[in-house]
Amino acid sequence: MTWIIFTIAATILQTFRNLEQKILNKKLDALTVSWSRFILPLPLAIFGVFYTHSEASIWFIFHCLVAALFQIGGNFFLLRTIHSKNFGVGIAFYKTEVLQSLLFGIIFFGQQVSMIGVVAIIFTTIGMILMSNFSFNSGVKNFFNSIDKTALFGALSGSCFSVSSFSIKFASEQFTPLGYSYFAAAVIVLLWVILLQNFIFVAIKSLQSRLVHDLKSLFRAENKMSFVKTGCLSFAGSICWFSAYAIGNVIYVKAVGQLELVIAVAVSYLHLKEKHRIIELVGIVFTSVGILTLILFH
Repeated sequence: MTWIIFTIAATILQTFRNLEQKILNKKLDALTVSWSRFILPLPLAIFGVFYTHSEASIWFIFHCLVAALFQIGGNFFLLRTIHSKNFGVGIAFYKTEVLQSLLFGIIFFGQQVSMIGVVAIIFTTIGMILMSNFSFNSGVKNFFNSIDKTALFGALSGSCFSVSSFSIKFASEQFTPLGYSYFAAAVIVLLWVILLQNFIFVAIKSLQSRLVHDLKSLFRAENKMSFVKTGCLSFAGSICWFSAYAIGNVIYVKAVGQLELVIAVAVSYLHLKEKHRIIELVGIVFTSVGILTLILFH
């Protein structure tokens, strides 16, 4: 039950983090906005790595590096999907992340999933696709004719986030036998991943000759509050995500985590007064049924 609480908390925190990122995204490039999530907790990450480096095995560091790289890769492909001409198709393929996690988990990572769990995941995935921006008015035929780079980027984004999640779990499993709790192990993994991701972003920005310029842009007075909020919400949300992965079944966590989109739709309706199509509401029903099934039976 603990993993469910962490997952729900993570989805709520991530929804509000995304709202702050939208503010930054109006003024800064997407890569810099992505980096803003990891800068604020960097001092904690340095301390955490220094404190635990003597207990970190090569296998642990490998999994942390895989998690860091694939998280960045997932964000990269997701951004390519968002800015593509076939946005709806790409997002629909990105929303297959839960199904991809199911397949990867069973085939490559030895995860166990009950039949009820499989049915719930299918319901959740259908709901996510219905809630995506793909227009069914353009016809199902157009959907299958649009298997182009956009669809590939969407699918790759889901794959990257899926692999990253399993790597986080495996990394945390390297520390629990040493006497650390699941929560402590998850926080340690997060701190290592944050440090590695900062190294990667610094390398990318240095190659682009934009390191100093983009850091100054983040620290400007008009961006400072959103930058701080983004960093705090992201760090708190990541603690919850990493803890959920460490404690629970990654596949189930991914499925329940789709609650984020339901919350986002609710926020957009109540706070931003946006209107939604009937098909999106049907998607909410499918997603909610899948999530409730997982919560009640697991």
